[in-house]
Amino acid sequence: MKVICIVGRSNSGKTTLIEKIVPILKKKGLRVLVIKHAKEFEIDREGKDSWRIFNSGADVVITSKEKTAFIGRIPDELDEIVETFKDKYDLIITEGFGSSSHPKIVVLKDIEDLNRYRNVVAVVTDLEIDFQPKFKRDDYDGIADFIFSYL
Repeated sequence: MKVICIVGRSNSGKTTLIEKIVPILKKKGLRVLVIKHAKEFEIDREGKDSWRIFNSGADVVITSKEKTAFIGRIPDELDEIVETFKDKYDLIITEGFGSSSHPKIVVLKDIEDLNRYRNVVAVVTDLEIDFQPKFKRDDYDGIADFIFSYL
């Protein structure tokens, strides 16, 4: 199991990139998990059974025919989250976690943004920069092939 972080400034195209490459990677037979870093969020509502159970102190899994959600008290620490799910997936892609030590693909809007990250393995940009490998924003097959070969 490998982890690769998709990083870049807000509205740089990270979500669109992930949305487009995941189906390609799944067609290649990979089990893919995406971990999205958010400042704050709420998926549960006060008064609902799952909210009440979580507030009793238990972690909660909500499941239906189409999807399952885990509401747990895992620290906001990427390595802890990866440890929890690593046995179920071949590839974990993160959106965010730019300060982690994991390899990163940077979605660039500004050349200066490249200096913000360490362990950069590729860039996605339409800017003229000297970095290899460099992919155009809409080269989803090329980016997915790069990630697949990286595994």
